[in-house]
Formats: sequence, C-alpha cells, structure tokens
Amino acid sequence: MKNKNTPQHDIANSVVYLLSRPWVFAIILLFLLIPAPKISEALESGAEFLRIDTDARAGAMSSAGAASAMGISAISYNPAGLASMARGEAALSHSSWYLGSMHDFVGAGFGMPQGWKLGLSFTRLSAGDMEGRTATRAKTGGYSAYDQAAGLAVAKQFGAYSAGGAVKYIESSIAGTKGTGYAVDLGLKRGLRAVPVTIGVAVQNIGPGIKYISQRDQLPLSVSAGIVFMPIAGVMLNFDARRYVYDKYTTYSLGSEYALFGGAGSAYGLSLRGGVNGMPNQSAAGAFSAGAGVKFLNADLDYAMSPEGKLGGTQRITLKKKF
Repeated sequence: MKNKNTPQHDIANSVVYLLSRPWVFAIILLFLLIPAPKISEALESGAEFLRIDTDARAGAMSSAGAASAMGISAISYNPAGLASMARGEAALSHSSWYLGSMHDFVGAGFGMPQGWKLGLSFTRLSAGDMEGRTATRAKTGGYSAYDQAAGLAVAKQFGAYSAGGAVKYIESSIAGTKGTGYAVDLGLKRGLRAVPVTIGVAVQNIGPGIKYISQRDQLPLSVSAGIVFMPIAGVMLNFDARRYVYDKYTTYSLGSEYALFGGAGSAYGLSLRGGVNGMPNQSAAGAFSAGAGVKFLNADLDYAMSPEGKLGGTQRITLKKKF
C-alpha cells in the first residue's frame, strides 16, 4: 500500500536537493557580495534604455523574465530562453514612454544545426525633436536624441539545462554627439523534473561602457535570478531579483499569469497577467503593472500597462509570430 505522503516528501526532498547544489550557493554569495569594494567606488551607470522592457508579456509581470521569458523575447531578459524555440519566431514591440518618447523592439529567431538557436534583435529609444533654450529661456533651435542597440544571440539545450549568450552593439546620440560601445549577456535556465519549477540566472550588460568624446559611461551591469512555479495547470507564479552592480541597488519583481483558456500548445488562448515590483524611490502607482495576451493562428498579441504617477503611464504592445 502506497503512503499518501510520498508526493509531499518527494517535493520537499527535491527542494532540499536544489538548495544544496554548489551553483545555487554561488548565486546567493554573488548577491550578498555585490558590490565589491572596488565596484562600489564606480559611478552610476548610463544607457538607461537597456533597462526598458522589450516584451509586453514580461512587462505586465513587472519585468520578471529571468526564468519565464521564452523564444525571441528572451533575448532581452535571459538569452538561455532562446533554446525553447521549436521553430522560427519573429517579434515586434512598441512602447509609449515618458515625455512623448517611443521605445521599439524588433527581433527574429531561427533554428540552427546541432540544436543551436540564433536570435537577432534591434532596440531603439527615440526622444524625437527637442527644443533648445539658453539660460534666459531664449530659443536656440532644436535637436534630436536617440539610443539604440543591435544584438546577436545563440542558445542551446543541454539536457535539463539551457545556456545562451548575446553580444550587443550600442549607440547613443544627443544633439549630434555620439557615443558607442558593446556589451555581452550570459544566461542559464533549468527545469526541475520532480516539481513544476523552472529557475534562471542571467548577467547582462558586461562591457567597458559607452565612449563619448572625453568620457565613458558605465553600462547598467546587472545580475538577475528568477524562479517560475506552476501550482496548477494554467497558473504561473514568477519571482525575479535583479542586482544593478554599478548603481548599487536591487529590484524585486513578482508576477503572475492566468490562462483563461488555451494552454501551452493550443492554437487559441487568452491570458491575464499582473505584477508588482520593489524599486528604490518608486511611487506606489509605479509599483504595479497589468496586461493581457491573446493567442491565435500561431501568433501572440500581448499588452501591458503600468501607471507611473506624475510622469504618466507606460503602455506596451507586442506581436509575436511563429514561422
């Protein structure tokens, strides 16, 4: 006769086994020790546009994507997520950002020989034309500003693990003054067999910074870890912690997704999402996000919004299509 408590014991044993792994201990130490004394002396980072969500699904869950981001959208959160692509995939994303600026993302993913997956991406934040003024408020003409990055990523499944990496070329321009640089992202994901849990870790924006005429701005180097738990079919709980190394603060994101109908593998579906995050000096309004997604004909249309108090809200829409 089987013991009714066996499943609970198996889950508890699996959790204990996971926490006892050396690499989990190393991740915990990394979060405790960062920033190291030498890094603590660094200036705050620039290239703020690299922090902006490029996917409405992750944005609706308050940017919790280290473990949950999949397919081409994962290129901006954890490149290891590219390995989940079963076929080619393309994505377009548009966001209305603060003060009338626009943030756009386009990406495409492809299958390669030996099980490798390739991803290409382009991200741009455009502030449009801005009016220049002197100290006496007199008009001096207009100028434009933009930030953009082009990325190339690869990923592959290795048993229970997915590993991926990406390299990005970064360009920033304001009033004709241009700075350039590059960055590298690395990621790892693992799904657990005994429990419906996926964990992911990523290091983003490793690089020397953006070089302008006479100065160099640090990139927003970050280390993130996330966990996804699916207690029942159609319900996903998602938690992320991200440490910004040079800026010396940590953000926490808790997101959820509920599939009203049409789960994984279905041609049609509707999902509702929500999230809350903890960030330094953030208003209560900006701590919340929400959104929804519709699946149809091998395509996903996702929407996300987040109120930001006096700055106004942000809205994001993403269309993804498998091919």
